[in-house]
Amino acid sequence: MTNKELAKKIIELVGGKENISRAAHCMTRLRLNLKDNDKIQLEDIKAIKGILGAQIQNQQLQIIIGPQVGSIYTEVASFLGTSEEQEDGDGNGNNKKIISKFLDVLSGIFIPVIPGIAGAGMLKAIIALLKAMGLVSQDSYTFQLFNMMADCIFYFLPFFLAVSSAKIFKTNITLAVALAAALLHPTLLNLATAGELTSVGFFGLPVRVVNYTYSVIPIVLGVWILSYVYRFVDKHMPNVMKVIFTPTVVLLIMVPLELIVLGPMGNYAGSALTKFITYLFTVNSFVAGFIMALIRPITVMTGMHQGFTPVIFQNLAELGYDMLLPTMFMSTMAQFGATAAMYFKTKKSEQKSLIISSSFSAIMGITEPALYGILIRYKKAFLAACLGGALGAGYISMTGFRLVSFASSSIVSLPLYFQSNVPDVLIAMFISIVSAFGLAIVLEKPEVTEEKAATGTQIMAPVSGRIADLSSVSDETFSSRVLGDGIAVIPSEGMVYAPINGTVTSLFPTNHAIGIASADGLEVLIHIGLDTVQLNGSNFEAFVKQGQEVRQGDKLIRFELDELKKTYDMITPVLILDKDRILSFDKKAGDYVSFGERIMTVSRK
Repeated sequence: MTNKELAKKIIELVGGKENISRAAHCMTRLRLNLKDNDKIQLEDIKAIKGILGAQIQNQQLQIIIGPQVGSIYTEVASFLGTSEEQEDGDGNGNNKKIISKFLDVLSGIFIPVIPGIAGAGMLKAIIALLKAMGLVSQDSYTFQLFNMMADCIFYFLPFFLAVSSAKIFKTNITLAVALAAALLHPTLLNLATAGELTSVGFFGLPVRVVNYTYSVIPIVLGVWILSYVYRFVDKHMPNVMKVIFTPTVVLLIMVPLELIVLGPMGNYAGSALTKFITYLFTVNSFVAGFIMALIRPITVMTGMHQGFTPVIFQNLAELGYDMLLPTMFMSTMAQFGATAAMYFKTKKSEQKSLIISSSFSAIMGITEPALYGILIRYKKAFLAACLGGALGAGYISMTGFRLVSFASSSIVSLPLYFQSNVPDVLIAMFISIVSAFGLAIVLEKPEVTEEKAATGTQIMAPVSGRIADLSSVSDETFSSRVLGDGIAVIPSEGMVYAPINGTVTSLFPTNHAIGIASADGLEVLIHIGLDTVQLNGSNFEAFVKQGQEVRQGDKLIRFELDELKKTYDMITPVLILDKDRILSFDKKAGDYVSFGERIMTVSRK
């Protein structure tokens, strides 16, 4: 499927382009805000080849594609008729919570800047490597010019944020850049670097002298207010005067307001945030680093990790170093270790290939393929990744390690980390990778495969409840074993889980019965209750679809047990359709089982 075909398919499955109020993307995810989320065909989207996963987070549809998401987004934007994100004021944005809106704004502002920042970070890593190897002298013009190349994006960061902020707040980009230029003009910058004055007068009003290079909050705050001022002025300005006098009036209002009020306010806010983070690491650096890395995978999955970006830049601008980036780096290394461990837990060649590619992406700093493609399926490995990263981050934070420039959480950024405390960095990486790898190996059980199970395939209880003999089922179709042999469960909970690894071969439209076939041809049928087909799907909800691959323990169907048992016999037959293959029953009538416990052992072909 070409990128164009994939984009077209995605748009179809979200209800068409008229249902899309905004489209954007980050490093690995296509992000769509929709007017009506009920039109999303989520499972069909997940089933598309090339899609690693999809979820609705904070009322936003996030489709995980991988590093090539930019190409897909370009095609989506082409279908939508815009090269930028599409927005409709009548969409569902008004119904979103304040926190969700705030995170969306942060993502929209910083994601477009990330490629430039990542590239500049790599340049810093290269120059650090050249300096460490003695290939360039720090006093040479070569070093100075190379350092300028690497530092220019960070130094002039307000300009880049002005452009992305103007797009998010839907205001005039040129005026936003002009506002950034006022903050970084040599007149103000020279006063700030001289250090002789703390403020100067402007028509009797105090202008605080601040160095706004590397800053984040002042320009974002300024462009936000600019968006309201510009709309107000433009609305009330006569059409014949708009071209000249709208920008004139806006600049007369905004530049003094930015220099006198908004800039210093943003600078104070950033400084307060930096002091708070610094305080946390001062109180107990191990615990602070441990917690930051522990929650890192979760924040990435929810998109909340963008909230830390302005804090990092504020730390670099205010303190000259940052303590959060090392914790993120250790979390990334742990996700690599936990993902790599799963290579030894699966026998499926296609799964091994996915693990190899996801591991490589993770160690290169792109963790979404590992998170959504591997770790979300192996939940204990996900826990191992969280704990391994937390241990490594706790250690590196405890040593007092600080990063003096921005670096991506990638193995290629090591030269920046190796500028100081090299042994501690190596030890922290070792702790993160090895502990995550080891925990994943210990916690995750190997997949049961026909090569591994010499005595047969183990069938796990698909639902919690009391075991009953199949002959006690009041429906003769089951009790006579004409369909196959097995057992029945009188459920105590309304959730059905996959009893084996395999593929969903049949899912009745009413969702009351499901069939799964393993790789070696074993077929299991689960029938939820008797005569429940009459409900036409009412009180049932399927989490899978026909043709989907499942693993033992995956959720299959939810049903309203308390409501259904008022009218129906909810005894649930679990049948092996080839009854000659059953070797033994591991549970007898009257036993209580929880889902996941072994109930039958079936011979291999």
